[in-house]
Parts: sequence; C-alpha cells; structure tokens
Amino acid sequence: MKHLLLPVLIAAGAAAAAPAQQCLDQNAPTNNACMAGFGSVDLAQSFKQAAPNINGAGIFMHAGVGAPETLTISLWDRLPNAGGALLASGSGTAVPGAWFNVSWNCVTIAPGATYYLLFSTTASMCYDGDVNNGYPHGNLFANPGFVSFPTFDYTFRTYNCCGGGGPSLTKLGSCPGPMRLDLANCTPNGPVAIFFGAAGSFTKNGPPCNGLVLGIQNPVLAGVLNVNASGGASYPVNLPASACGRTVQAVDALTCTPTNPLVL
Repeated sequence: MKHLLLPVLIAAGAAAAAPAQQCLDQNAPTNNACMAGFGSVDLAQSFKQAAPNINGAGIFMHAGVGAPETLTISLWDRLPNAGGALLASGSGTAVPGAWFNVSWNCVTIAPGATYYLLFSTTASMCYDGDVNNGYPHGNLFANPGFVSFPTFDYTFRTYNCCGGGGPSLTKLGSCPGPMRLDLANCTPNGPVAIFFGAAGSFTKNGPPCNGLVLGIQNPVLAGVLNVNASGGASYPVNLPASACGRTVQAVDALTCTPTNPLVL
C-alpha cells in the first residue's frame, strides 16, 4: 500500500473539500437476487464498521416487486436471541427499486468489531441481496431464530459521523479504478499524515501524538502531505483490486486529530 499510493498522492494537486455529515463506511452494492421479504422474519446483516462510530444505514429494495411502505432498520451489538442490545434505529418509507436509507444520532462503536443491522418485515416488497459472498466482513441472517447464511449478503451500506467540524476524509468513486480522496477541516496549510491498513484499532504510545487511536490495525504510513489554506485537499488515486477493502485514515499532524477511517 505504501509504495502504491505515496507517489500518486505526492504528485496530486490540492483543493478544498466540503465537510459532510454522513460518510459512506461499509458498502455492499451487489444485488443479484431477491433475497428476503413478503413477511419473512428475523432478517439481519452482520458487518464491521471501519469508523469508531455510526449514524445510519441503508438497504436496496428489489425493483418491480411490491408497493411503498414504512420500514425500520435498527443497529444491535449482538443478535436479539444472543443477548444483543438495541443501539439505534430509524424508520421511513421504502420504495421498490431504490435505496432505503435511515439515519440516527452518532453512536460510538468499536471499529473492526461485529455489529448487526436488523430489517423489519415487509408485507409486499423484497430486500435485494448477493448470493456470491461479495461482502467480506459479515453475512446475512433470515428465518425464525436468525439462521445464518455464510455466503449470502443483503445489498446494504452503512454511514459514519464525519461531520461536526473536525478533520474528515471522504471518497469519490469506487475501488478498483480511479478514485478521489478528499480531506476537509484540517489545520490550514498544515501537514497531514495518511495511513493505510486493515480495519481494526491501534493506539500510539509515545511522542508524537501519544495516545492517538486509529481505526486501523498495524497502520502503514503512506506519506505526509500539506493541505491548502482552507484546510482541505483532494487527491486522485488509481487503485488496483488488491487495495479494495483496505482502510485509509488521515491525521492532522499539528493537532494530532484523526479523521474518520474510510474503507476503499
């Protein structure tokens, strides 16, 4: 990762990037099957968040099936039949052939730990999914008792809380291929360190930035770059398939403040 991205980042120009209230964290967009619905119960998807927080989620509804209705997505630390606790939930009107998204107040969670999204029963619509095990950090549950289907996933996504005035990191595009990484709310004209690795947790011991916590296990320093006078920067990158699923996180080197972790 270090040798792949550092030359591209150093060669890139910088521009201001707008802060966001929600940033995409986990993303499983493949929808090759009408997976569950029509009164099915105990529907859930396990996942691992890259960021240490979460403030919403979404699921895709199968096109051409059913009619709009009110649905709920809820966040649990374990499945309900395994002693789980409800952490947050959101409701709204779902429409066939579209993403159904909900949001809630920012919830602090452990990055890299397994959490669960639960989906309410739909009378006529169907939740889309992927039968080819395309999401590597969790799987689908369905039927009474939350039966596990290890090679199936729902078509879902989660969001993290990247707004609020602190340093933030967002992306434009999808991996593999051309993408853009956008930094915002950093110290104007200051240095920013960029790290890559697998989702997890790391605490720095000793100076500089003693006690800094990253949402990456065994982080690799890709480089130290300067943002512009607005505290933002945009960096184009061209990523191979081997980089997909890795996590990137930046740190304002003058304040030792990290951005949200971001899954490529």
